[in-house]
Amino acid sequence: MKKTYWSLLILILITFLITGCDGFAPSMPNEEYDEENTELAYLKVVPAGVEMTFNQTQKFEVKAYNSDNKLIALDLAQIKWSARYTLCYGCLDFKLSPTVNSIYTNFTPTNPDKPGKYEVWVNYGGTTGKWAKTVVEVN
Repeated sequence: MKKTYWSLLILILITFLITGCDGFAPSMPNEEYDEENTELAYLKVVPAGVEMTFNQTQKFEVKAYNSDNKLIALDLAQIKWSARYTLCYGCLDFKLSPTVNSIYTNFTPTNPDKPGKYEVWVNYGGTTGKWAKTVVEVN
C-alpha cells in the first residue's frame, strides 16, 4: 500500500514538473536579430484580458518586439510597472509588486467594494519611452 502512495506521489510530481513549471522561465528573445542594431517597436503585457476576484494574485509579464515582430531582450533597469482602478484615479486598492527592474509583476486587487476594470501598465524607457497595458476585470 505504501509503494502505491509513493509511486502515485512521484508520478504527480513528475507530471507537475513537466507541465507546470515552464511558466516560471523568462521568455527568451528570438536569436535571429542583431541586438545592437534593433529598436524596440512595441511592448505587450501578457496575459491580456484577465478576469479576477478580490485577493487573487495574477502574474503579468512584459514582452518586447522589434519592427520584424521578433521578441527582443529588455534592459531591466528601464522597466517600471503601475496600475490603476479605472473609476478612481487616486485609489490604490490593489497590491503591485515588484514595480521596477523586473519583466514580471504580481497584481492583487484588495477592496471588494471596488469591482470593475483595473489597468496594469508597463513603461520602458521613462517618459519618452514605450507604454503597454492590459485590462483586468475584477468581480
